[in-house]
This record gives sequence, C-alpha cells and structure tokens, in this order.
Amino acid sequence: MGRENGVIYALGFFDGVHKGHQAILGEARKLAARRGLRAGVFTYENHPQAVVGGGAPPLLTTAAERRQIFAAQGMEEIVMTPFDRGFASQSPEEFIETLIGRYRCAGLCCGENFHFGARAAGDSRLLERLCVQKGLASRTAPPVTEGGRTVSSTLIRTLLREGRPEEARLCLGRPFSLAGPVIHGDGRGRTMGLPTINIQPPEGALLPAAGVYAAWVQLEDGRLLPGVTNVGLRPTFRTGGGSTVETNILGLQEDLYGRQVRLWLCRYLRGEKKFENSVMLIQQIAQDSQKAQTLLEQDGRGDIHDLF
Repeated sequence: MGRENGVIYALGFFDGVHKGHQAILGEARKLAARRGLRAGVFTYENHPQAVVGGGAPPLLTTAAERRQIFAAQGMEEIVMTPFDRGFASQSPEEFIETLIGRYRCAGLCCGENFHFGARAAGDSRLLERLCVQKGLASRTAPPVTEGGRTVSSTLIRTLLREGRPEEARLCLGRPFSLAGPVIHGDGRGRTMGLPTINIQPPEGALLPAAGVYAAWVQLEDGRLLPGVTNVGLRPTFRTGGGSTVETNILGLQEDLYGRQVRLWLCRYLRGEKKFENSVMLIQQIAQDSQKAQTLLEQDGRGDIHDLF
C-alpha cells in the first residue's frame, strides 16, 4: 500500500488535544513515516457520551479547534465524523472493518485507556490483537504524566474548575482558551472609563472557575494583547442571568462588537468579590491590570498559536 492511499490513524475523541493526545498523534506520525504512509486521525464531531452516556462533559475544545490543532500537529488526513447510533452499535471487529473498507486504514494508534465498539467492549489490547489479525500496524502510546499525575481531559477540566489554569497549561501544552463573538453587555464598564468586551463562548464549552484571570486576547487580525478577564456573575453589579465572560483589553479602545475574539486564560488572579462602590472596584481593576501585565510578560506567549 503506497503513501498516496494508506493511512495510519490515531484513534480517540481528543478533547483538548493535550500532551497525552499529542503523544498518540506522535506515534501515528512515526509509524507512518517508517512505512511510507500518511499520518491521520480518526475522531468524532460530537462526544460519544452524548449518544451512549449520560450526556457529554463540558468540552475543552470545539470540533473546529481540534481540527486546527490536528493539522498543526502534522496530521495529513483528518476524519471527523458524527458519532451516532450506527457507530455506537458496531462490534470492535466491525469498527476495524469500517476503517479498512471506508478510510484506507493501514494501521492504528491509541492510548492505553482507549475503548471502542458497542458498550465500549474493545480496549487497547484487543485493538492490537485485531490489528495483527487484519495485517495492520499498531502502536499503543503510554500515558503522559505532569507533576506526578496522568494527563487527561478529566484532569484538565478539574484543574480549570478549581481555578488552576497554570497547571492546566502544563498539561495542554498551551493555555486554555475560550473564543466567541463579542456581544453587547450592559455598558457599565465604559461609563466607568474601563470599556470591556463580552464574548459568547461556544455551546457546551467548559467555563473555568469564577474569578479574575490574566489573559492574552487574540484578535482576528493576529494581534495578541494583554487583558484582564472576569468569569462569573459580577457580584458588584449583578443584574441576573448566568455567568458572563467579560474582558478589559489593556490599552485598546476600538469597537469590537460582532468580531471573533479568543481569550487565552493564563493566570488566576483572584476570586470574584463584591465591592461597596464603583470607586473601590476601579481601584481593584487597576491593581489587577498591573499584575496581569507583569505576569503575562513574565510567562511569555511562545506556546500560543493561531486557532482562528
């Protein structure tokens, strides 16, 4: 099977495409290079638990973001298909046959905790046995650890919910980010001389712990600007409704309504706090801004890529 039609696929949902996932993608690239084949990834648009479980967990990345990261990781063939009842009902053997017959599969790579087939009956060991039977190459990537813990999407969600974006960044290999269109807020920041933007995160996206973050703000034109982001209910001026994601972009005054913005949440500065008046809030924001700028420059931005 030549390079033009044979593909070594990495298997998984890959939410976050974190360092553990990147190791699986790396195994696929190495195996494909040794055999003169193409490196690819086979995954799903929607989380399988939305179909066969109690509902999908809040997601670290959208399907579009995963696709972009796969491409940046050197995956030449990206298959992203809807997970439906048909896929859910396939036996492990039928799943492998589908990959061979429909997607030119020449080999498969997965992580040690990979499961597949109806009722998750197949695991990494069964995958290796089936690959031997079908004449496919295979590799199982060992777990990746960070700070003594196995890197996983579940761990990263936990870290973010606990207000620990710095540790999540180590596991992801980049800061956690949220992107969306700039929407109209109540305009209160502008009246205080501190204009802010509000973004609408993607449906189903994970929101990190409520609080104030130092964030790099990425604009569609490629600019990366320092900012202070508040995630939560804004207790000083709470007007009802759910959580908001509001950012003061340091040194920027232009109108961004309707534009796409990405927030790279790098440092957790403090929890939400209710202030007695707007003067005290403005003083705190000034302190937050100074601290955010210092920390962002100190940490650097070499691990931030363009995900638009």
